[in-house]
Amino acid sequence: MRSALVLGGTGAVGSAVVRELVRREVATTFTFHASHERAAELATLGARAVAVDLADAGAIAAMLAGFDRDGFAPDLVIACAAVSAVEPFATQADAAWRACFAVNVDATAQVCRWFAGAERADRGGDIVLVGGLDRGQSLPLPVAYAASQGALAAMAMALGHELGPRGIRVNLVALGVLDSGMSQHLSSARRADYQRYSALRRLGTAAEAAKVITWLGLENAYIQGRVITANGGI
Repeated sequence: MRSALVLGGTGAVGSAVVRELVRREVATTFTFHASHERAAELATLGARAVAVDLADAGAIAAMLAGFDRDGFAPDLVIACAAVSAVEPFATQADAAWRACFAVNVDATAQVCRWFAGAERADRGGDIVLVGGLDRGQSLPLPVAYAASQGALAAMAMALGHELGPRGIRVNLVALGVLDSGMSQHLSSARRADYQRYSALRRLGTAAEAAKVITWLGLENAYIQGRVITANGGI
């Protein structure tokens, strides 16, 4: 039986991923920070909820040490956690920039480093990063968020080369605008523009995103170090 760790399991996409993993009978542990009610709801499905602030490297280290003590060694990590700093770049506080990278990049790297530890060298497995930008797009995104997403894409490429010989697959799913989650921070006019220029002429759903993400984590055998775009054809 496969086991998974989902970072950011109570967000719109993260909770859909947890539900899909449980549906597919994957033993699932997920992290959450403030969404206690949603975490409790997901726990009733059979997933394990772990409270942690992904902006706090010390808290993440403590969580991972606890996993080691408990013998929890997932063969799949899915990083769904994300925050955005929406202020204009020119007037943005340094703390907002750092917070964006702390959750979107640093926390992901810290968990991936643990996952790829020497004791797991012969186990193989999968890492699926979830982002909002593929390397070929040019979109009007908040600068801090876009920069963090570029870092994730580069991380997937480089980690894919480093970990591939050990049987660990690393890829990133770049999502388009959805009808829930972070996309709700966009203006109605911007969402309408995305829908108008989408080849499918509609926004995506978290459930659709989750099916792509879980397929890549559970069924992919040969895609490596790539950004897989799931955005309705923008």
